[in-house]
Amino acid sequence: MIRVEFYSLLRLLLKQEKIDLPAVEDESVGQLLPRIQQQLTTPFLHKLLDENGALIPGTIILVNRRNILHLDKLETPVHNGDVVAFFPPGAGG
Repeated sequence: MIRVEFYSLLRLLLKQEKIDLPAVEDESVGQLLPRIQQQLTTPFLHKLLDENGALIPGTIILVNRRNILHLDKLETPVHNGDVVAFFPPGAGG
């Protein structure tokens, strides 16, 4: 299983903290995203990805507490037992 955790405004939008999905062999974070969306009734990918499927600046995705920007970005592999955490871009003022 892959544990998917939502933080900040995503948690409020989705009204849940986490979901568990079965692991798929040779899956990347980018491939995991649509599978997550299929499990949820509220659209959320537009909060993380732009219209070209690239990460919106400020989006943080962690795989086992390591930022995918320092790994292979959306090509970062995910495996059984991994924890993937999503933080939307922050806004401030």
